[in-house]
Order: sequence, then structure tokens, then C-alpha cells
Amino acid sequence: SGSPYPIQLLGVVVNNPEDMSDYTNYSPDVWWQTYIQALPAGEYGGNTVAEGDYGGTALYMRATAPWNTSIVLYDADEWVAELDRITNFDTLQYGDIVKVEALAPGMFFRGKYNVNEQHSNDPAKDFTVTVIGQTTPEFTSITLADLKDTNNDFIFDATRAIGCEHYQASLVHLNNLLLVDADDWALDGTVEVMQGNLTFDMKLGLDEYLASIDAELLETTPFSVTAILDQEDGSAPYTGGYRLWLTSASNLNVVPEPGSLMLLAAGGLAAMLLWRRRS
Repeated sequence: SGSPYPIQLLGVVVNNPEDMSDYTNYSPDVWWQTYIQALPAGEYGGNTVAEGDYGGTALYMRATAPWNTSIVLYDADEWVAELDRITNFDTLQYGDIVKVEALAPGMFFRGKYNVNEQHSNDPAKDFTVTVIGQTTPEFTSITLADLKDTNNDFIFDATRAIGCEHYQASLVHLNNLLLVDADDWALDGTVEVMQGNLTFDMKLGLDEYLASIDAELLETTPFSVTAILDQEDGSAPYTGGYRLWLTSASNLNVVPEPGSLMLLAAGGLAAMLLWRRRS
């Protein structure tokens, strides 16, 4: 094609970046991330997506080197400028159809590859994100039995045909979950969900409406979530550490008897929040 970018991806953004990290609060640990997943077959802004394309990846950037935060890649002003460049002045959002062009092939980290700058401020390592449309991201309906075996161990398939690797970095939808311990419910925290005899970790995002959910209710009332299948495995052979990442309260639904109650907390939608019980 004659493009100078060795990596070119077309996908849809599946989380608002601000629901994943506090990237506008500059510090040695500040980072920005959003996930994109494959689109249904079709034409998007003159770009063609073939039938059967599936999967996702994270786009990631940070201000300092992860192995030594005293190595500053971007100072506060440079960080803002870099964010503006990548996020189109902080307008990148859930549902954006994007074309990602990367000069560096990314790096392996804790079981997955991200699109990133290889932790370098060299423009020769940059990636760009261009919004070419908008859509509602699709999800795949699964059960925990698609992710874990009968021994409650992760299903790992190096070919990515089945199991956790198949769904990694994509939106999945699960019904009839229960929360194991409501005391663990906190923004940016990790809880455990259960479906039958299987359990799975679920990381909560920074959406403030998540903090308003009555977590105790979720211990006894089945609920559904639409979340990103993520992996953070700190050691070889990197076949574990899978988790759900629930970034938005609008992606959690509860169905108590006899009626149904849908939690809709996204901007512009009618919100019916499950408020914490007050003593």
C-alpha cells in the first residue's frame, strides 16, 4: 500500500479511556489506555473488513518508563500534548470506529501485546488514532464454562481458537452471575463473580456510577455484565491472570423478581441506579 506504518488496524473503541485510568492527573505513574476490537465485515471509510475478523487489542501510552519511573518520557506539558495528539483532544470515546497506524510493533506484556510506543518518546515509535465513524460495539455472549474448565482452571489455547485467548481484548456478555463478596466492591478494585461452580475475577473501572451500585444485592440477585476480557499475568508461561474489566455501570444489568431493573448510567440515558442501602 506504500504506507510508512508497518502496523495498521481497523477497529471500534470498547471503553471510554477515562473509565480505565485517571490519565489527566499527571504523576510518575500516569498512563492512558483504551481497547479496540474487530468490526463486522464491511466497508468503513474506504477501508474493508473481511468476514471472520475477530479479536482485539489495547492502545497504551505512559509518561515514564515502567521499569524505572525516574526515566521521564514526557513532562506534564508534553504529556498533555501527546494525549491531544492520540485522543483528538480527548474526544476519543466508546463506539468510535478508528484506524490505528503504528510505527512500532508494540510489546509483549503480561500475556498480551499492546499497541504502544515501546516506552519511547522518539517520534519514530509513535502511533496515531484516526476516527472514521461511529457504531455500537458488538459483544459475544458466553458463559464462564467458555473460559474455565470443570476444575475452575483457565482454558488456554495457544491457537486462540477457544478459551480465554480467543476472547482476549474483546467485549463478552455473561448472564446469571453472582457477586462473591460485596465488601470488595470499589472503583478500580477487583471483585470475584460466580456462575454455578465457576468463579472469575472482575476489575471495576472508574465510572463513578459503579460506586453507587448496591453490591450486597448482587450477592443474591443474578446480574449480567458486558465487559472486556483482559489478562494480567506476571509470570511465564502466561497462561493465567485473565479477568473481566467492567468499565461502565451501564454494562451491568440486574433482573430482580417480578420485574426487571436495568442499570443505565451512560450520558443521555434514563438512569435507574441501584443505590447502596443506607443504614
